[in-house]
Amino acid sequence: MDAKYNWLIDNGAVRFTLTAVAFALWIAIAVGLMELAVKI
Repeated sequence: MDAKYNWLIDNGAVRFTLTAVAFALWIAIAVGLMELAVKI
C-alpha cells in the first residue's frame, strides 16, 4: 500500500471497523459452510 494511506491504518476507529467487517465475513462464511455440510 502507498505511504499516503498510513494515517488511515493508524486510525484506531478505521482499523476496528476493518477488523469487525472481516470478523463478520468470517462468521458468515463459517455458518454458510456449516449449513452446506448439514444439507449434504
